[in-house]
Amino acid sequence: MSEIPLIGITGRRKKGSDVNGVLSVQGELDIDLFFTNYGRQVSMAGGIPVLIPRDATAQVVSKLDGIVLSGGADVDPKIHSPEEDPSLSKFEPGRDSHEFEILTGAIENDIPVLGICRGLQVINVHAGGTLFQDIPDHANINRPCDDRHHKVRFGENSILSGIYGSEIEVNSLHHQAIDKIGEGIKATGWSSGGEATEEVIEAIEIENSQILAVQWHPELLPGADPIFNWLITHATK
Repeated sequence: MSEIPLIGITGRRKKGSDVNGVLSVQGELDIDLFFTNYGRQVSMAGGIPVLIPRDATAQVVSKLDGIVLSGGADVDPKIHSPEEDPSLSKFEPGRDSHEFEILTGAIENDIPVLGICRGLQVINVHAGGTLFQDIPDHANINRPCDDRHHKVRFGENSILSGIYGSEIEVNSLHHQAIDKIGEGIKATGWSSGGEATEEVIEAIEIENSQILAVQWHPELLPGADPIFNWLITHATK
């Protein structure tokens, strides 16, 4: 265990041609991308952010004290709901299997995990759950990233009620959400109020573990978000 915890953060993979400013001769090269906000929140909470490249195996987990499963593309519907229309999802080849491997390593090593947006969905699908493929009124993508789109109410005695209280207002950038809950997962937060569909699952915990996930993007809201303090606290135990 590090004196200052090392927190691994998953990212996304693009081709060089997808990124402005990259030389044309580098267009077919792979680039791993990470939004700064995740690392910034980890740093503000007292941890050291470590970016996990796609080519890192689950062995990297044993060198870390905590994991952030970040947001991004949809989980491939072939994994959780093969009967659904694949045209409703935009997924990133290779990311699902990589993050499942990282998550499995974290569970085996009893390392705390914070899932954010896609990260919540990855945790649920990894546990055998399924997703609603399209809930468009939750995808508040035409407003600033910190726009508070609806409220989330938390169950009594949940981890998140201890972090935030009984209810908070959150941003919302997702168009998919949990349908069937995975094995061992407990829903602890639900959408309410605002223009978005109510009673969508917005937070989960895995029983008897150090795994917590939310459907909104706390890293994009102003100031230091206390959910990252939860991660750092558990990463130092």
